[in-house]
Amino acid sequence: MNRVLKKRLPRDLRAGIGRYTALILVIAMGIFLVLGIVGSAETILHGAVEKRAEFNTEDGFFTVFLPLTDSEISTLTEGGTDIQAEFYTDLTVDEETKLRMFKNRDNIDKIILDDGRLAEKTGECVVEKRYADVNGLEIWDSIKAGGHDFTVTGIGTVPDYDQPKAKFSDTAVQSRFFGLIFVTDQCYEDIRAEGDLPAEEYVYAYKLGDDITDDDLKEKIRSVKLDYLKVEDKYFRETIEDILSDRNKLEDGINSLTEGTSDLSNGMTELDSHSAELKSGAQKLVDAYFAQANESFGAAGMKITLTEENYAEELDKLIKATKSEDLKSLKESLSGMIAYRDGLAEYTESVSQAKEGSAKLDEGAGELSEGLEKLLDSAFDVDIENLVSFVPRGDNERIEAAAGDVVMDKNAGLAAGVIILILFGYVISVFVVHRVESEAPVIGALYALGVKKKDLLRHYIALPTLVAFIGGVIGTALGFSPIGIGTRLKSSYGYFSLPQYDIYYAPYLLVYGLILPPVISAIVNALVINSKLSRTALSLIKNEQNASNYRRFNVKSKNFITMFRIRQMVRELRSALTVVLGTLVSLMVVMLGLDCMVMCQAVKHDNVADTNYGYMYLYKYPEKEVPEGGEGAYIKTLSTDCMGYPLDVTVIGLNENSRYFDADPEKGKNKAVINNSLVQRYGYDIGDRVTFTDAASDRDYTFTVTDIAQYSPGFTVFMDISSMRELFGEDDDYFNAVYSSDELDIDAGRLYSITTKADIEKSSGVFVEQMGPLIYTLMTVGTVIFVVVMYLMMGVMIDRSSFGISLMKIFGYRPKEVRSLYLNGNLIVISIGALICIPLAKFLMDCIYPSFIPNVACSMSLDFPPYLYLIVYGAVLVVYFISSALLTRKLNRITPAEVLKNRE
Repeated sequence: MNRVLKKRLPRDLRAGIGRYTALILVIAMGIFLVLGIVGSAETILHGAVEKRAEFNTEDGFFTVFLPLTDSEISTLTEGGTDIQAEFYTDLTVDEETKLRMFKNRDNIDKIILDDGRLAEKTGECVVEKRYADVNGLEIWDSIKAGGHDFTVTGIGTVPDYDQPKAKFSDTAVQSRFFGLIFVTDQCYEDIRAEGDLPAEEYVYAYKLGDDITDDDLKEKIRSVKLDYLKVEDKYFRETIEDILSDRNKLEDGINSLTEGTSDLSNGMTELDSHSAELKSGAQKLVDAYFAQANESFGAAGMKITLTEENYAEELDKLIKATKSEDLKSLKESLSGMIAYRDGLAEYTESVSQAKEGSAKLDEGAGELSEGLEKLLDSAFDVDIENLVSFVPRGDNERIEAAAGDVVMDKNAGLAAGVIILILFGYVISVFVVHRVESEAPVIGALYALGVKKKDLLRHYIALPTLVAFIGGVIGTALGFSPIGIGTRLKSSYGYFSLPQYDIYYAPYLLVYGLILPPVISAIVNALVINSKLSRTALSLIKNEQNASNYRRFNVKSKNFITMFRIRQMVRELRSALTVVLGTLVSLMVVMLGLDCMVMCQAVKHDNVADTNYGYMYLYKYPEKEVPEGGEGAYIKTLSTDCMGYPLDVTVIGLNENSRYFDADPEKGKNKAVINNSLVQRYGYDIGDRVTFTDAASDRDYTFTVTDIAQYSPGFTVFMDISSMRELFGEDDDYFNAVYSSDELDIDAGRLYSITTKADIEKSSGVFVEQMGPLIYTLMTVGTVIFVVVMYLMMGVMIDRSSFGISLMKIFGYRPKEVRSLYLNGNLIVISIGALICIPLAKFLMDCIYPSFIPNVACSMSLDFPPYLYLIVYGAVLVVYFISSALLTRKLNRITPAEVLKNRE
């Protein structure tokens, strides 16, 4: 009997070839969709890991003000850490384009060539592949950069520019205007020696040794102090001079003071050394005056001897007796000489005291100078570390950026895969039920002949399982083919700079494509068929129908056609629900594609519309005053977590009434205005408290949301600039960014970057281009699945109603009337079902969509314009009418003979 059942399989397959072909198409398209999207993501994810060893991808990089010495490198490489210099200079190609020149690499971040060889002599170069592709460069072509001619000897990639952006602040890759070249060491040095080039950037890549962490290496590098006098950058020197200007003034004053006290002390010492001579001379002069006066009295015959003790008394007597004016003059002269001598004695004594005081003053000035020197060293610390930036691999958005980007594709594909598997199971169950019910008399006869239930179960499982397996094989083959994974990979190869990856056949995807479809088919068939085969042989032979469900309906209508259509829908409730479920599942896939499209278009439009400035200048060395025509701001980058991915949050400190931002932040260190991107992603609202992290200091900052601003680019928080300066410990007049409408005359050496509105416009369109293939794939596959499911399920409805249709034709109903009774009633199911499924599918996709883009800091506007809902609804109805037109032929093929075939 099993042999008889086996012979029926080919006949059953031929009889339902159209239906089974459609089922194969549904399964194949579903598998193709999942494997194409997820398989390409897995290929890039696996390839990135696989190529790390070949690239010898860095664990991170750091930049310094001055190149490290051999001894410093020796210290840093203790413990097995490996460090490689990757210095570069940007060469100008034209006004918009530049090429970043590196030396060939032989250890870390090696070059993987797609074609050609490395540069071996001066004038040769390897070109990064995205720049070469976009600009049409091939091996042995000539290019000119920085005034030098190069011959292209190779085209390849390096891992540290997987996403070849010139600066981290660039919003998107612009390979038309930026690329990399690699030359010989001698060629690099020769070009640098010619001068008239931008400053060389001192970059070092590192590979950590065993038990060495990023933080360990960072602390070692920080211990390397900078001799700022050797730094050639004039703006860096200006910054140091500004820092030291106040110190220099204080030091000059102290030096003048110590020099003055020293001169005073020396002068007083010398003056004191002449004091004895002055006193002795004064006494001799007094003695000489008295001797001359006594001699004059002796010559006059007067026996008078004048001394210091009696001269006044004796001269007064003589003056009284003689009234002589000469004697009065003599007395005054002698008094004056004595007073001069006594005054000089007092003066010399004061000079001695002044000498001692000036010596102490000089000593005190010396101590003051030493103390102030220590105080100035503390207040004006110029003990600057050599480290400029330190970026571990996990924080470097250029490394394995493609792998991070395809995470969204993988999540979307897996979500679509789950949805499609649910649809498979339900569609197959409807097919099985229909087949068993249509063959109920045959099954009853086989039961009567002694066929066992397990044999029948195995027989009815075999064909659907085989069909599911064939669909899985076809879908797997298409998914892993160039039109599946190959097409999806092109979008990544067309944006990122990647080596050629071998397609990775992820084991779980092979299981998904080859094993799950037949397994699901077998399980669903076993469950459904088992219940259907549990009826008695007589019940099956008579093909008894359970009509209790629809007989309970009391249709209050006198219109026969209306009553008939309602009862027909109730009879075919399972198939109708399958159509509605198929509509929901298909629309979820389509809605996923539409959400991607709407979001990318919104990013493209809103990023440009919300950018009100013409130029943004981000300073490396800020000026003292904001340039005329510009608006100063303070920018700092914090981070937030999104499903395990760290995302940057830009904090912008604004002056009152900013001309370029729709934000009016209040004063306060814990008050902030957030942009709409944060609201869309996290659901924040006014009054909420939000926390962000400063990765450099590992410190959290919490803000209270005071308002929401319309500004789509990235995640942004706005603060009052004075409050922000106070929060982050900056001076009252500090700024590091300037916004302006027109170009400002700012020396490029002061800046990290210049971002223009034109740059925003260029980069915003990249999102649409990058996501385009995924969007088209999702919408196409979703549409195909919907068309096939609707056609199949409506076909099942007709097959199940073939007896009634045949009977209607016997009663004389015309084809148009039969179609009205059996097909047009489905319009109500489709119309109402679409009205329910479209918003439901949209709601479900909106709920899970954030999980598809956890690694992207952007706005997430998923709102559909009303006309888009109408288009989707109209498309559903169009598909229905097309399916209905195709099924009309199937309806016409049912003859009155069907009644005779089903008589007892």
